[in-house]
Amino acid sequence: MSVGRDAAHKLYKKVIVMWKKCLLAFLTLFAFVSSPAVADDLLRINVDIRYRWEYEDNFNQKFYGKNPPKGDSDDGFLLQRIRLTFDFNPHKNVHISAGLQDSRAYDVALPDDAFYNSRLGLEHNPNKDYLEPFDTYLELKKLFGRKLSLKGGRQIIAYGDKRIFGPGKWGNTGRYIWDAVKLSYRFGDNFVDTFYGRNIIHEPDRFSLDHRHFFEGCAVYSHFLIPMQGRDFYLEPFFVRKWDTHANFKSEDNTFDDFYSNYYGLRTYAEILPGFDYDFTFVWQTGEWGNDDLEAYGYHLLAGYKFRTVPWTPRISAEFSYASGDGNPTDGDRGTFDGVFGARDRMYGRMNLMDWKNLQDAQANLEFKPLKNLGFKAELHRFWLAEDKDAWYQNQKVYKDKTGKSGNELGVEFDIIGKYITPFKGLECQFGYGHFWPGEFVKKMADDVEADWCFLQLHYRFFEALL
Repeated sequence: MSVGRDAAHKLYKKVIVMWKKCLLAFLTLFAFVSSPAVADDLLRINVDIRYRWEYEDNFNQKFYGKNPPKGDSDDGFLLQRIRLTFDFNPHKNVHISAGLQDSRAYDVALPDDAFYNSRLGLEHNPNKDYLEPFDTYLELKKLFGRKLSLKGGRQIIAYGDKRIFGPGKWGNTGRYIWDAVKLSYRFGDNFVDTFYGRNIIHEPDRFSLDHRHFFEGCAVYSHFLIPMQGRDFYLEPFFVRKWDTHANFKSEDNTFDDFYSNYYGLRTYAEILPGFDYDFTFVWQTGEWGNDDLEAYGYHLLAGYKFRTVPWTPRISAEFSYASGDGNPTDGDRGTFDGVFGARDRMYGRMNLMDWKNLQDAQANLEFKPLKNLGFKAELHRFWLAEDKDAWYQNQKVYKDKTGKSGNELGVEFDIIGKYITPFKGLECQFGYGHFWPGEFVKKMADDVEADWCFLQLHYRFFEALL
């Protein structure tokens, strides 16, 4: 590690300590200046139960093709996730939440050790994690009589379209759950949030507080409404810093060191004409990956139109997502964008074969609602590697050709997803199908067979005031 980076990180740690002391001062002062008041729903229970059956044909969560190194190529399994939380509001400006999440998987052919992460030295399982704290935090509102709030504890942190900060709700355990402290300032339709936190690891056989976290991070994320010529434009500037100081990041010269990364970005979206909308996100990433210099970028562009006067109110849209890759695997410069802390489950094909890393994704969508409580979305994707000498990040350790001779064409995917809001209060049903046609790279590095996927999900949510 360079001396400059060492000094910068020590200074950064001092800033974090000072910030924590400021937050403690906030809490102390709040205790003295708050006036008693009665909150609605003194105690409330929230229940969230989800069951999903999935079938994967010619692929699994780690491998593609008929002969995977682990697990089966044809697998049907059931995922269960139960979340139970209690909300306690002893004061109109004080909110205490305490909850549990229990995630289980039945009949998954892929063994648990397939999710072992050598960088963590732990299993990080997307399917199961037993009886873990969830939404367990203290929230203080209207600090100093202003529109400031402070939330500390285990929590979900998500913004915008979930591309930069997403909870990863599709995954059975939740891709990003944070132990964090977040300070929020809201004014009108705008907000500025800043936080420091660490996202947890899903190790089913060990309690999350008994082992290390995954990444540490801090961020400023903001949202501003900009009225312009009778239209509302939205801007979301953000800055994120992410790091891991366990010296487990492998450089291109096969040495190991820490990871530090800064992200500078902006999201903007609006309805620019009646029915016409756009959404654009750009992120620039700099830092160090082990002993390699890191510079990368990613962007996403969407344009759509909704036919509001046509039966079924169809909406058509086109998207393009790009994440830079590493064009030279031996020069000590890393160019692979890593997706920040974003969701991937509904972004780059519903079969979860892709990630926002070394990726080009051209996408066309059709959405329609034949009934008020029934909607569909059909997606067609064409995928390429951004750099043919970098990996396909479905499994980067297995699917990488450093010579680039396998090409960059990953394949084509078609998905259709339906959502039905049942007559039973709180009960929602989702179902869907996906098909993947492999391209040149997948055929050479994995298998030339086509893959299929389908699912059926029931999701029940309710809450009840107890006091």
